[in-house]
Amino acid sequence: MAQEISLETLAGAKAREAMSGKPDTPPAVESIQEEKLSPEQLARVEEIKNSIDLTDSQAALQYGVGAQRSIAGFADNILSQVRSKDSGYVGELMSDLVIKVKDVGVDKLNEDSFADKIPFFRTASRSLKKFMQRYEDLEVQIDRIEGELEKARMEMLKDVTMFDGLYEKNLEYYQELQIYIAAGEEKLKELREDTIPRLRDQARQKGDPMSAQLVSDFEDTVNRFEKKVHDLKLSRTIAIQTAPQIRLIQTNDKLLV
Repeated sequence: MAQEISLETLAGAKAREAMSGKPDTPPAVESIQEEKLSPEQLARVEEIKNSIDLTDSQAALQYGVGAQRSIAGFADNILSQVRSKDSGYVGELMSDLVIKVKDVGVDKLNEDSFADKIPFFRTASRSLKKFMQRYEDLEVQIDRIEGELEKARMEMLKDVTMFDGLYEKNLEYYQELQIYIAAGEEKLKELREDTIPRLRDQARQKGDPMSAQLVSDFEDTVNRFEKKVHDLKLSRTIAIQTAPQIRLIQTNDKLLV
């Protein structure tokens, strides 16, 4: 159960933060429509929401920072892997193979001069010998290309499996961000609709300027927390954009295989 915040609670927290500066107040953020969460995830949302203590101003700044850092590092890792992959190399190998095969000229076996076609059998023998010589020259090159293509195929098969794992990891980060966002929004709703109005009433009843200042400072902390939840939504967008990129690269590898 979350601790109820009162003027006395704020005064005590203020005393502990006497030497701390007050950051600028950020703009409010729009609410979003939450996606359905599983019962286990909803339980985590409730647990995280109840653990949020905004009497500590640092809590607003550190909220969800672990999940946020994970998705940022993961996206950078995906980008570096995309940059290191050279699918063009495989395309060049395949184009080179097609050219070499065409150079063998099976359909040109009988394309000799008119004189070479008399007598017929001598011409056929000459054409066959020329074809075999040409084939022997290209055979080594074709074998080399075939070997390179086989190596590339095996690497891409490994990549296909690897990208399945990356997709699942990205989904985990996305769901973790979803939980923190949902918990943060639930906490904001509670603070906006219950805690802050109650604190304002207490301050008015006391008629004490210091009490009014305590409430104002707490509202600043809530605003910073709201900005932090907005930052988590931006990080979630990274996860959303990363998912189709992973599948696109994976599909390209499957087609090449």
